[in-house]
Amino acid sequence: MVEGRAPRASPVDWCRQGAALCRRVYGPVMPRLLESVQALHPDLATWMVEQGYGRVLSRPGLGARERELVTVAVLAQSGWERQLVSHLLGAARLGAEPRSIRRAAALGARSGSLKRSCSVRGGPRSARRGEHATRPRARLTVLQTGP
Repeated sequence: MVEGRAPRASPVDWCRQGAALCRRVYGPVMPRLLESVQALHPDLATWMVEQGYGRVLSRPGLGARERELVTVAVLAQSGWERQLVSHLLGAARLGAEPRSIRRAAALGARSGSLKRSCSVRGGPRSARRGEHATRPRARLTVLQTGP
């Protein structure tokens, strides 16, 4: 083992850790989620639990709550609203304070609006090209209650 690194986990460990974290994030809707993902492709559900939740999201460093708040910000930024709702609830299930959840969502939404209003070089988008500074977004309300 290299000093400062955790011992290597196996795919069996990743499956166990991933399933546990997935249950914490998705709660009672986890079976329905896995069924939907399996309908896309059976290997995708296995990959999601083993690699996504087990190997990546369960690794040392940030705690599950903090990772879920980062996920909320990223999803708010990128406009993946259906997934955002799942992870807003997931953050609450992991014990994030409603204020922290709202701040993560607002930060991501603000970042997304800024990104869409600027070109790659950082200047304003050209009106001649018919680009819009922002795209329509559904308004999301974060629950005022805890998990």
